[in-house]
Amino acid sequence: MTDSSRAKKKFDRIKFTREARARITAETAHMTPDERVEWFNTRRYSDPVLEEMAARIRKEARAKPSDRSDD
Repeated sequence: MTDSSRAKKKFDRIKFTREARARITAETAHMTPDERVEWFNTRRYSDPVLEEMAARIRKEARAKPSDRSDD
């Protein structure tokens, strides 16, 4: 990719992903692993497609027993 084509980009997905990851990490840094799972499970999305996908995943997770062992 040349510098001129980089300058024309309207959306930088790498930058967006890194910023989102940093924001989530900062927001959940003080949480235990179980609290993080709960945080992700209760998260709501403004994008209807993402919200539908998350709702489906939450429903499937409730329907089947956990594979985690707390030993």
